[in-house]
Amino acid sequence: MADETILNSTRGATYWLNLNESSFMEAVRIEHYRGPGPGGQKRNKTSNSVRLTHEPTGVQVVATESRSTAANELHAFRRLKLKLAATLRSAIEPRGFEPPAWWQSVVHGRRIAVAERNPLYALTGSLVLDVLDAMDGSPADAAALLGVSTSSLVKLLYEEPSLWASASAIRGAHGKTGLRHA
Repeated sequence: MADETILNSTRGATYWLNLNESSFMEAVRIEHYRGPGPGGQKRNKTSNSVRLTHEPTGVQVVATESRSTAANELHAFRRLKLKLAATLRSAIEPRGFEPPAWWQSVVHGRRIAVAERNPLYALTGSLVLDVLDAMDGSPADAAALLGVSTSSLVKLLYEEPSLWASASAIRGAHGKTGLRHA
């Protein structure tokens, strides 16, 4: 299994999350198994638990919360993309940086407005973390580079525990204390 803090990978999360669905799927191994979770009598009759492994990085996630295999696959794919966003970094050069074109679809005014179910959610988290790393862990500088408010950037990170933990790790790597939320 991959190290939880894979930093500066040759192919960061942005690469994997920008792939079309079929290309992304080629890099993922899907396993169905009988496991814990809801089901009652059905539990020992079906293999509705799902384990996904992103083979190039070794990142693994599981989903067992539903009786439905399809629902568990959906949960697992969201989790996998979010875990890739939280663990893989792409180097960004702040000088001359321009956010990608899709960024404007998740920004309204100076606020990041992207729901967890939005296909750009994990990509948004990945970009924010990459920029935070490029700006030496400073949320204010990262927000300025992305053209959003600092509170909006911190709120996005705070609402997703894996992004929050990664942001704190990035700050720690730059000799700063972890983030605080008011």
